Amino acid sequence: MGKEVFILTMDEKGQLYAKEAGFGLKFLPKSHASSSFSDVRVNKKEPVPKRDELVRATENLFSGAVKEIKHVAQKLAPAKVVSKHVSAESEKSAVEDAVLLPKLGITDNFFPKEVKEKIQHKEKKGKSKKALVGALVLVVLVGLALNFLVLPKATVVVFPKTEPVTRDMEINISSNVKEIDAIKLTMPATKVAESVDLSEKFQSQGKKQVGNKSTGAVVIYNFTKLPINLKSSTTILTAGSKTYTLLNDVSGIKPTLYKNAKTKEVDDSSLSEPVQIVASGGGEDFNLPAGTRLEITNQVFGSKPQFLFAKSSTEITGGTTRYLSTISQEDVDNAKKQLQNKALQEINDKLKGSGLVLTDKAYIFEITQFTTDNAVGTQTSNFSAALQAKVTGLAYNEKDLSDLITARIGQTLSSNKTLKFDDTQPFAVKVKNLDIINELGTLSVHFEGQAVFNVDLPNITPELVGKSQNEVYEILRSKAEIEKVEITLAPSWQKTFPLLVSQIKLNIEQVK
Repeated sequence: MGKEVFILTMDEKGQLYAKEAGFGLKFLPKSHASSSFSDVRVNKKEPVPKRDELVRATENLFSGAVKEIKHVAQKLAPAKVVSKHVSAESEKSAVEDAVLLPKLGITDNFFPKEVKEKIQHKEKKGKSKKALVGALVLVVLVGLALNFLVLPKATVVVFPKTEPVTRDMEINISSNVKEIDAIKLTMPATKVAESVDLSEKFQSQGKKQVGNKSTGAVVIYNFTKLPINLKSSTTILTAGSKTYTLLNDVSGIKPTLYKNAKTKEVDDSSLSEPVQIVASGGGEDFNLPAGTRLEITNQVFGSKPQFLFAKSSTEITGGTTRYLSTISQEDVDNAKKQLQNKALQEINDKLKGSGLVLTDKAYIFEITQFTTDNAVGTQTSNFSAALQAKVTGLAYNEKDLSDLITARIGQTLSSNKTLKFDDTQPFAVKVKNLDIINELGTLSVHFEGQAVFNVDLPNITPELVGKSQNEVYEILRSKAEIEKVEITLAPSWQKTFPLLVSQIKLNIEQVK
């Protein structure tokens, strides 16, 4: 319509809505008459719009709020504003302007809903953007803190250099020595005098074959050119490891002839009649097929297999296998040995409480009595054996031996090395000499251990902060006493050492 419209409101939110909608603002005159200027600027060159025209223009623009504006305008009386420095005409214009622009109360619904929603949406959007940016910044800061301070960890394992140490020495032990002497290689010993009385049941391991014996017939070949007599008590026939005997004496065995001397074809009519033989023991292993050659051994004739032998004319059969448990001499010997070992073990267990050990051959084991409840050869599955013995010897303290060797070798080691050895099997000990009467002995000791270089890294960790693996390797390997270095960084993508000293762990371990 070509009219310029202004909005008059004291509500700050209403003023914001008006500006957003593109309207200019007007303000009520000041209540102080002393001022020559007013907040209401009246342009004298342009006629002040009539009340009805202003209402219609406002109604066209704000159809939703026009009724409320009219209602408020009717109730309000014209406000008179007088100024000493303005003319009568200016007073009249100001009064009309004041009447046309009544004072409005504060209301949230002064402007249309779509304008209000637009403003509120922008406010919320601005707040959301700020919150989102703040959250992103916080996430980035936390991520950086985790990446550079919390997550990175480093573990460094340092292995000192080692040198093998091998020593062979002879150590004298005596009950008259009171303490170890690393220079003289002497140490105390304790005399042992113990009596033992043990008995135990053992399983019989001996076997006696009680199966049936194999029997059969053989033909004897005699190429001696003279008749031969063979007695069953002095003749043995052998096939491999199995032996057989004649059931009866055989006499007048004629010489065997050839049909053809060149072809060595035997004349069967010259052979003796088959004679019966029996296996020397029972078992299926004595069974033989027909035609098996058996060598003959006679006490008088001896063994001449090229002149005298036999062949089975029938199968040698009838042997069956069946065993009975019997006490063998080996069973008795093993029982005695086991009882001796048990006696020594009991004595060593008793000495162990005092830290002493009675090593092999550092004693005299005297058996005073050994008996079994059954004799050797008795058919039984088990038997009992009893042992009575006296043990006399010299025992030594293993800690004394360890301390003596450590002190002796330590005399030759440099100050930057420490002797290390396996406690489970530190040395091999043998008794070289033993004098029970004078309570003296000499031990031959073979020692194998390691000399480990001393590694002291009290202030090295701060030097590793922020370093790469190669730099850490160079720092640590530059020390002569270090053999090997193992580095583990976490997480897996970490390429440098953490920035915090507390996140770096340094361990010193011995190479296995």
